[in-house]
Amino acid sequence: MSKKGLNSNEVKKRNRSKILKILRNGKDVSRKDLSDQMQLTKAGISTIVSEMIEEGVILETGSQENSGLGRNRITLEINKQFGYVLGLSLTETHLTLLIANVLGETVDVYSQAYSQLTNIETESLLNLIIEKSLYLLWSHNIDKSLVLGFGIGYIGGLKNIDLSRIKIEVEKRLMIEVVSDNNVKALAMSQMDFTQEEESENFLFVKYGPGLGMAIVQKGSIIGGVDNRAGEIGHTIIAPHLDTSCRCGRKGCLESLISEKGIIKDLEGIGGDYLDLILDKGRSIIDYQQVNKLLELEDETTLSIFQPRYDYFAKSLANSIILLNPEYVCVYGSIFNETEIFKMIHDRINDYLGTNTNVNLKLSNLDLNNSARGSVALALRYTFYNTGAFKESIIETLKTL
Repeated sequence: MSKKGLNSNEVKKRNRSKILKILRNGKDVSRKDLSDQMQLTKAGISTIVSEMIEEGVILETGSQENSGLGRNRITLEINKQFGYVLGLSLTETHLTLLIANVLGETVDVYSQAYSQLTNIETESLLNLIIEKSLYLLWSHNIDKSLVLGFGIGYIGGLKNIDLSRIKIEVEKRLMIEVVSDNNVKALAMSQMDFTQEEESENFLFVKYGPGLGMAIVQKGSIIGGVDNRAGEIGHTIIAPHLDTSCRCGRKGCLESLISEKGIIKDLEGIGGDYLDLILDKGRSIIDYQQVNKLLELEDETTLSIFQPRYDYFAKSLANSIILLNPEYVCVYGSIFNETEIFKMIHDRINDYLGTNTNVNLKLSNLDLNNSARGSVALALRYTFYNTGAFKESIIETLKTL
């Protein structure tokens, strides 16, 4: 391909991508609206839109009354049946597989705890992923040719699971493009791309429980770092004098100090009624509603377990805010839905920041029970929105991942 041809494709991809993002985030958008927002001529927009309508990427859906002279303006929207993506979330305890349309709307979901499987080696897990992916497509009569991509979101330190092999084999066996990333970064993409109230392009996305992670969003992009490990707040050293070990190999890192596994161990050591706070030991799930009530009652035992942990967390987050200067921090996790816990963390962060720096903690509105939403956003970003649904560009983009 000539240099001129490549530049032409890049311009086409960029313009189509902008159109899709405007349509995704807005309602009652007309050609004139696109022209105004993109600063392109009406003729230029009309040519691009006509091509995308012909390909079935977008639809004409209605008309707006024109207060002036001339015809009513025709409104446009993305054709949500243009294609679908599969999203897979892999955690320490279970997998979740999701199929969604190009608007990120869930079609169906499958979840499986590893404890219910006889074997969680790479090959058996891979066979399960392939089997359930094909079943989800078959049960909704979705032809595999309509599947644009497959996103995989994962946590670090998965034992006995070869993520690179899973990615390669899923791509080979299903014959679709696969893109993977850390699950927190994937969730941050979902927060940006499929949350109507998300307006900032400079914020921190923090996931707490089980485990801890952070994504750094600057100018609408997620900072990866040299080895895609930027934002690993859970593995910052907060108390090196304490004899704690972590899967990262360090001592005194934040995640080892505040993890649900450690909390459960403390609760088991105390015993009695405090064991009722453990909802699911295998999946490290704690009843934070009851914890919140006990904290409101200033129960000394509960305070002794949770207050120091939230203090460690607040200290690390305050340092991240000072270093990265975000507009706000978007927090994701069931603990943040509890008033007393949220207040305790928020107050401690403010204490560490002092009077000259304020923090705005914003609750994520993503589904806490479906982390595969992040994997869907990951797949859609790279195989649909960033490429403008321009087939040649999809292939070029995925080659760089």
